Amino acid sequence: MKKITYMSNLILALLILGLAITLISATMVILSNTPLLSYNSASGTNMWIGLEVSGSWQHAAQRLSSNNYNPILWLGIMQILPLICINCILIRLFRLYQQGVFFSVKNSQCFSWLGAILVFQFVMVAIAPALVFTIITAIDGIELKRVVSISDTDIISLIAGLIIFVIGWIMKQAHQLQQEQALVI
Repeated sequence: MKKITYMSNLILALLILGLAITLISATMVILSNTPLLSYNSASGTNMWIGLEVSGSWQHAAQRLSSNNYNPILWLGIMQILPLICINCILIRLFRLYQQGVFFSVKNSQCFSWLGAILVFQFVMVAIAPALVFTIITAIDGIELKRVVSISDTDIISLIAGLIIFVIGWIMKQAHQLQQEQALVI
């Protein structure tokens, strides 16, 4: 039990740090309206902070940039929303582990939500760039070719999301069976 609590504390600290860094980066990029901020000091220290549209949306981001649109504002923020949600769910799950709660309804809900967000992320990857291009075309009248790009990592995330969702469902069923069994004398 001590090992689980120790590891939960460590992972929880890393998750909170990762969430804080993501939120700070997103806030700085939005406020500065530039995807990458660079800090240089006289001592030779260089630091960069920012967001980058990557993965399946990279081609769409390049197309937005070539038409003078900020890909971070149009796609980058959408790309980090599932990451923020996943981080928050994992923080909740590891707080439960930290408290010694391992197989409760709350744990199964965390797994179900985690799986659902990964499935939602796959759907978002498939339709968001085309939807953004349609909105830009409707607003500005600039015809942008719609892009749908799905990579192997997106498919792996979809499969992982479905598996995690099923694990959450199984944990919920197991908890219900355990409660029913406790009533039997």
